[in-house]
Formats: sequence, structure tokens, C-alpha cells
Amino acid sequence: EGEKTWYLPPGYRGLPPITVSPYELMALYFAKRHLDYLAGTPFVEDLGSLIKKVEGGLSHRVFNHLARINQVFLLRSGPVRNYVGQKVVLKQLQKALLLQCIVVLQHRRPDYEESAEHRVDPYLLLLYQFGLYLVGYSHRAEALRMFAVERIVSVEVLEERFSLPEDLQVEQGYDNLFGLVDEPAQIVRIRFAPDVAYLVKERRWHPSQQNEIQKDGSVIATLTAGGMDELTSWVLSWGPAARVLEPQALVEAVKAQLSRALSRYS
Repeated sequence: EGEKTWYLPPGYRGLPPITVSPYELMALYFAKRHLDYLAGTPFVEDLGSLIKKVEGGLSHRVFNHLARINQVFLLRSGPVRNYVGQKVVLKQLQKALLLQCIVVLQHRRPDYEESAEHRVDPYLLLLYQFGLYLVGYSHRAEALRMFAVERIVSVEVLEERFSLPEDLQVEQGYDNLFGLVDEPAQIVRIRFAPDVAYLVKERRWHPSQQNEIQKDGSVIATLTAGGMDELTSWVLSWGPAARVLEPQALVEAVKAQLSRALSRYS
């Protein structure tokens, strides 16, 4: 089919004909494959419904061509969370987010049997490392808070509406973090050995990342970020190929974890 455009007849609720290119269909299938770990949630179901509407307007010959599109993507994901049981919760959150309705959450913290009630102005859903988090203003804490969706037991959508703060800049706030833990940003410098330097250079690990190539082929990555625990875990994941240069607090955190791990093998 090459770059040929496919024409879909008038369809959903009287909408006029639309055109779809093979590349646009590939984008839809790629999105669905990428979100497969959210199977059973309204997001994947709605995306699947959209794809079926598009497929319904295609000729039989073109429809058969879609099999190839499905074959050109292979996703290998890391550890994922199970959201099959959160379908009702996510439906309620969808409604509250789109209508800007206040919600009452029953949220269970890790290792706690009882849930706690939170009255929240839901601002957005954050997708991070195959996990969903609700970010919003907690009336209980009187501050911005994050709730892991898999720990939300129930959601009650109130008729009461809220207004988004004019100075709300949630996305910019996370740019200064290495992960999700809200801590003050600081300068972090880490030297990576020559045999892994290409991995550091080829990827953008943080928006502030600056790479300094050394004569021996190693690279020093400089970040301005907060999140000491997450930075520690990241450094440890590189094994002996990474060495923290600063801050000293991160050096000590990595050393403490290494000592603790070594003691388990003594």
C-alpha cells in the first residue's frame, strides 16, 4: 500500500469521511501495544474501540494488510502492575478528571490493612515506569499529593467542582526529580566506565543531563535532580561501572547499600 491514503466512509454519529494513512494506523497499533499492560482498564478498551471503528471503514483488502502492521511491533516490558481489578476506579477517575469534580478516595498505604479517606481535587494521571498515579490537591494534607492507582480501594465522584490553580505547573515540578520522590534538586555527578559509556550517551536519563566525555572513554554525567533513594537505586543498577563523584550524601548512600548487601553474603 506504500504511502497510499485510505478513505473511511461517513460513520460515527454522522461525522464526515476521514482519511487514514498506514502510518497513522501504525501509530494507533503501537499505542495499543505499548499500553497492553493496562489491559482491562477503560484506556485500553477505549483505544481498542477506536481501532475497531477505523477498521470497520476499511476495505477487505486493506483490512488484511493490517495483519502486517500488527507484526511489526514487539514489546518487551519490565515489571508491570495489575490494573484489571481497578476498572471501576479508573472509570470514576476519568469522569472526575474530565469534569473537574472533587473526589473522595479510599487509599491504602503499603503494608496497611485499613484504608484512609482523602478528599482530593484530581489534577492529572501520571504514567511512570508502567505505573499509574493520581496527582491532585489533598484537602487533608492541604498540599499536592500523589496516589498510586493500584492502592486506591474506591472513588466517589462528588457533584462539587474545583478550579485548577492559575499557577499550576505539575509537569515542570517533576522535571527536577529523578523519579517521583519530591526532594530539593542538587547537582549530581557520576562517572561511568568506558564499556557502558555508550549507553549513557545514547539515552536521556534526565532532562538536565550533561555528558562530559573523558580521554579514557568514560563519561561523566551531570544532573540537577532530587530523589536520593531513586538515584541510589539507579547507580547501584550499574554495578561497578558507575561511581558517584558528588554529592557526598549520595556517595554515602551507595556505600551503605553496598555494605548492607555484602553483609548478607558473609
